[in-house]
Amino acid sequence: MALEGVDFSAGEDMRPQKLPKRIARRIVEHIISHDLGPGTRLPVEAELGETLGVGKNTLREAMRLLESWGVITIRQGRNGGPVVRSPQPRDVREALTVQLLFSSASLQGVYEARCCIEPHSAMMAAGRLPDTGIQELRSSVARMRDFVDDTPVFLAENRRFHELIAAATGNVVMQAFIDTLKAVFDGSSAGVNYSRGVRLAVADAHERITDAVASRDTARAAREMEIHLREAGDYWGKQGRIRLGYVTWEG
Repeated sequence: MALEGVDFSAGEDMRPQKLPKRIARRIVEHIISHDLGPGTRLPVEAELGETLGVGKNTLREAMRLLESWGVITIRQGRNGGPVVRSPQPRDVREALTVQLLFSSASLQGVYEARCCIEPHSAMMAAGRLPDTGIQELRSSVARMRDFVDDTPVFLAENRRFHELIAAATGNVVMQAFIDTLKAVFDGSSAGVNYSRGVRLAVADAHERITDAVASRDTARAAREMEIHLREAGDYWGKQGRIRLGYVTWEG
């Protein structure tokens, strides 16, 4: 299929170093404006290059950008080529994670951001999470208790719980940010050691949040998440990993 009706040059600064990104963005605009769903094949390389008026190297760089953004996948073989896909929150998370790591993000910064975002995400989850999602939260809490002495399982369930809450908001922007913050630092990656008692306390906090979400009490869900984060902050502060200080939820 050709990319009709798209002006790839008018009014644009098409300097060479900008060209691949600008071409990629124009293709995104075309996909969105023409409502091209996942699985739709884009024109082959030769046709795309001719339509866009760009060389093979520029086009391939634009395709690499689109692939890294999660917009397309490149299929190999006789019937291969660029195929539209639907970007997922994890695509944003991976890009943001790299950005935060290269920006030397600290546990302090991650903690403060989580205090701002996660109470609100818990509030939204309480109003939106279906019963099947609540069962997933309870399953995570149970698994955390059952494997309290298994560090990898504890950390995995800790991350999974917060990811489930984030996903329940139905807001892909919040989900991407929360998942990214958890991916950058969960405390352990910054050198925090969790004792058995602290792990059980985390499971208790997750259970209280789950109960609030299950009861559809949005204000309570927000407060319980805030309390949970404050408890984590207290512990991280005592271990000298962050400076204590809180953002108070007023919901």
